[in-house]
Amino acid sequence: MINKVVTSAEEAVADIPDGASIAVGGFGLVGIPARLIDALRARGVGDLTIISNNLGTDGFGLGLLLADKRISRSIGSYLGTNKEYARQYLEGELTVEFTPQGTLAERLRAGGAGIPGFSFVGFDVETANRRWGSICQIGLVKIVDGEEVDRASWLCKPPASLSEFAEDNVAVHGITADDVADAPDVRDCIARMVEFVGDLPLVAHNAQFDASALRDACRASGVETPQMLFACTLAQARATKLDVANHRLPTLAEHFGVELAHHHDACEDAAACAGVMVGLARAAGHTGSVMSFVHDSGFTLGSIDETRVTPVLRDRSGAGRAMQADKAAHGGVAAAVAATAAPQGSNQAGPAKRSSAGTRSGSKPAPWQSVATPDTVPEPNAEADPNAPLYGEHVTLTGEFEPHDKGELWAKIAEQGAQVGKNVTKKTTVLVVGEWATMTSKEKRARELNDKGQDIQIWPANKLLEVLGLSE
Repeated sequence: MINKVVTSAEEAVADIPDGASIAVGGFGLVGIPARLIDALRARGVGDLTIISNNLGTDGFGLGLLLADKRISRSIGSYLGTNKEYARQYLEGELTVEFTPQGTLAERLRAGGAGIPGFSFVGFDVETANRRWGSICQIGLVKIVDGEEVDRASWLCKPPASLSEFAEDNVAVHGITADDVADAPDVRDCIARMVEFVGDLPLVAHNAQFDASALRDACRASGVETPQMLFACTLAQARATKLDVANHRLPTLAEHFGVELAHHHDACEDAAACAGVMVGLARAAGHTGSVMSFVHDSGFTLGSIDETRVTPVLRDRSGAGRAMQADKAAHGGVAAAVAATAAPQGSNQAGPAKRSSAGTRSGSKPAPWQSVATPDTVPEPNAEADPNAPLYGEHVTLTGEFEPHDKGELWAKIAEQGAQVGKNVTKKTTVLVVGEWATMTSKEKRARELNDKGQDIQIWPANKLLEVLGLSE
């Protein structure tokens, strides 16, 4: 148990940094922690968010911090008689969020209570080059009952066959070969990760990438791929009608008030992702497990095992969710992973009852129809900008890209001067993987060719949409 007893007011506030959010008790001038406020003022910290009924009065209590311009944001119920409070607010020097007293009390209670049963590990990796298995940093943040309890982060040497550090990747995360020269091998860090995670599900942003990177790193390092379930904050956020410009991690972190000071640091991204997942659950009023939250949103959890990475998928029939929940309840993670790797119901690309028009009963086309390749392959644009991201590449698509069809995407790919391919061949340089229930034959072929020395980039769908200007 943590020892929460301190010997002085100064010791009590010693760890409070600039930019902290502080809940302060009391009502008006009654019951306020005056000595703690004085000690905090003496430390000189600033840019504070104060969560309190009010900000006291001029020259006393929180009014002292306000007069010193130490408070940048106030969350409370009323201005009171503090003239400086009113002045800073009216002149735009102070951000003020007014909340009725009862609502404020409930927000504080909910924040302290956490979310019973909502436990997982936020997960993120950084890679040395465009091969997903070239992991050079792992970040983990453990959430228990909706509250952070632990975190871990390791720089690591990528697998020997994937150890080159590409200039583009270094420009994103700043990690170089010299930085990992004395770091442990990724296989050792994966072993630490497995111990840290235990039976908890992972949560990542664009989780298919991080899950696939983990599996690829295991295969390249010659270690057994751990069996794990995972959720995706990108999928969860898209399924929620949020008032945001896009669903990128920094945007969602800002929306939910989650700190993200160093984007593309694996631990910082894992923490931000965890905060977003908790924020989504709070906004939905959810209590219970991550699995039930994902299932209630209409998705199955994704899974990792030795043979495949199955992404988070829509489960329109509910059969896959029911099976996954049942297997998890009675057989644990391994049984749930096995059930996820062999999904049932509407996600399957198998036979279904067809109407005379060639579609399944109902308004939606069958899965195989939505991913069918067009008859005509567009020619690359001869006048395309050579600096376009896809210029000169040989691009193949696999899976579903709802709401975009492949004809639309093919045309935009060709506009950038790329050659579109129907199949994965020895000429393929980029395979874009959309949603599907299992690993497609095209992805299997691409991975086989990569194992033989070919360099095929495997992109998630959102990366292609961003490159084509179709992302949110």
